[in-house]
Amino acid sequence: MANHVDVVLQRNRRIRRRKIIRFLVFALIVGVCAFIYAKRDLWFPKLEGIGSRYQNVTQNEDAIADGEFELSISGGVDYTADFINNQLFILCDKYLYIYGTDGKLIDSRQHAYSNAIMKTSESRSLIYSSNGMTFRVDTPAKILYEETLDKPIWFAVLSDEGYVAVVTESETYACRLSIYDMNGKLIYTRDCVDRLSDVSFYGNGCIFSAIGAKDGELVTTLQYITFDGDDVLWETSPFSSLCMRTCAFSDGSAFVIGDTRTAYYSGTGALLGSYDFNADLVDFDYFNEKTAILLKNEGRRQSILLLFSEKSAVPKTVSLSANAKNVIIYDDMAYVLDSGQIESFDFTGQKTGSTQVADAYERILRNGKYFYLLGYDKINRTSVG
Repeated sequence: MANHVDVVLQRNRRIRRRKIIRFLVFALIVGVCAFIYAKRDLWFPKLEGIGSRYQNVTQNEDAIADGEFELSISGGVDYTADFINNQLFILCDKYLYIYGTDGKLIDSRQHAYSNAIMKTSESRSLIYSSNGMTFRVDTPAKILYEETLDKPIWFAVLSDEGYVAVVTESETYACRLSIYDMNGKLIYTRDCVDRLSDVSFYGNGCIFSAIGAKDGELVTTLQYITFDGDDVLWETSPFSSLCMRTCAFSDGSAFVIGDTRTAYYSGTGALLGSYDFNADLVDFDYFNEKTAILLKNEGRRQSILLLFSEKSAVPKTVSLSANAKNVIIYDDMAYVLDSGQIESFDFTGQKTGSTQVADAYERILRNGKYFYLLGYDKINRTSVG
């Protein structure tokens, strides 16, 4: 009987000892957490930048030769790149990197956006989370402002003047359009009965494209509004194509790039002309009231470059190889990334030069006397030929 009592007492003591140890460990953890929280202002700054020690984009020092450089993209990370004030902005999944034209890193800024998308103007970048609720505007020097909305973002647009248009979900309408000025102040909101696909700023307002259906066919309608009123000042007749880009000209007229055709409208919304594609849309670019559109005809195994000059709805056409994949406009010239070369054309359709490209790249940028070549796992540059 005594032996049995001793065994019970020993077991109870062990249980009590374990509870005391657990309590002390718990109290220690709580105390450490409380101390860290109380001293957060001291150690938070010391941790800033630790995450950036591992960079998605790094410079390959061995690649520097004869004015060229190479930036390596790690692990097949999706990225977007463009130039702002002669600085290369590269948006990856967690960071925005800013590089000089010599390939040297100037700044890296963390972001917490999933499905991050970047739009650029001459002096700013707009970064937003597709189907998220946050967007921000950066310059080469700093983050200007950041806004968090109460509804998911469908898409956003940045104007050259720094205005931002954000299209979000709406509880009672198809979507909501919100306009922010260059300082990030909300200046206009509009609930839309149709879903929007693009916004182009003009004067004290904007031209937006609304998607609808007519006779079982997808159509686009343009509407023009100003930010000091609620009325639609003009509206176009339905355009039988999905609008990919709306381009507002300086006189208030508009050029629409659809997935199957283009159209040109007057400053009052009247249709002035249209052009149907005879091939699949591959890429396009618009700058300074000029448009370059790249098509691909699988049946004929060729690509077609359409060059729209200023307000013309009838393009100049250029036949290319079937491997053309990207087109950009720079200094009123169109540049096409084709198989093993970059070809340049003026807007009369005349070829003006070519630059050989050794490796396989997907996109090109032009800045000054260089082409910047964007590939799957690297960014390089070459002199304009």
